[in-house]
Amino acid sequence: MANRKKSSRKIILVAILILIIVIVVMMFALKGMKGNNTGTATDQQISELSAQHKEEQFQEEVKDLSEMSEQQRMQFYCAKFFKAVDNERYEDAYGMLYDEYKENYFPNISNFKKYFQDYFPSDFSLSYSNFERLGDIYVLMVNLSDTVNGSYGHNFSLYVVIQETALNEYVLSFSRNSAVGEEV
Repeated sequence: MANRKKSSRKIILVAILILIIVIVVMMFALKGMKGNNTGTATDQQISELSAQHKEEQFQEEVKDLSEMSEQQRMQFYCAKFFKAVDNERYEDAYGMLYDEYKENYFPNISNFKKYFQDYFPSDFSLSYSNFERLGDIYVLMVNLSDTVNGSYGHNFSLYVVIQETALNEYVLSFSRNSAVGEEV
């Protein structure tokens, strides 16, 4: 009987030991799987998601633009440009400019950024007072108002010229001297 108790204890000890080994092996296996897949997105995945989001946003804008009149579309493009400037997304706004206009007046992004920092109020609103179509070119008269300083601030009007090649595909330029009040 003493032998039987010893045998039983050995079997229980061996079973417990095997159970401990299995648990330790499983913990290492799970830890190894977590190490290989941390659950964070790679730069490529983030880039692909960002590109997908931009494309979806672009298509949504195209859908909205298709339901607008010409004047509403041009005002949308103009507002998008000045919103980028107001939010200091100068690269986005600079990319909307007509290439020849860019070369002549803003050969690099720093000239463009400096112009807006020097001559535009820190916070402004837009209103539109005139709209004309000249062939495939649209001209908007835009009134820019300093929202911080009101009538005492730097308020002025300027022309914005937009060429639309397709819905949500356009370039623009503007009468840059209007903000300065003299030749730049």
